[in-house]
Amino acid sequence: MGVKQRKRSRRRWVGITVGLFVFCGLPVSCVAWGAYSFSEAGSPQPVDCGEALAYGYAVLPVSTRDATCTYAHWQDSYVEAEFRMPADEVAGWLEATYPAATVSEGGRRLHVEFAPASGKAYEVGVTVTDEGGGTAHVRFVAYDH
Repeated sequence: MGVKQRKRSRRRWVGITVGLFVFCGLPVSCVAWGAYSFSEAGSPQPVDCGEALAYGYAVLPVSTRDATCTYAHWQDSYVEAEFRMPADEVAGWLEATYPAATVSEGGRRLHVEFAPASGKAYEVGVTVTDEGGGTAHVRFVAYDH
């Protein structure tokens, strides 16, 4: 009878250990994971510029230089790209990329809204700044909400 009692005692301790893990350890690990995820949420991360512009229904111009692109996500996804390109190519690129959009402020600002689609931006904004010397600085922002 002593062996059966030890087996029961062992089973009881295994049950208690599993129970403590389920009722204490699992919630604590979920809270720790949530805190880590929340701390990283919304932090801009570098992303491939081709992917960044594709999110906003655009293609990175071939003549682009100094391109930097970031992606942030928490409740919304937010992509930002900045690059330089020849100033005389900007109007053609905008027309080819967003043919139905209205460009304002002398061809320097554009805002487009799209129907919701999975994995794509709902809104895109483009701001162009002339830097002189035939170069334009383009800031591209795309996001969903």
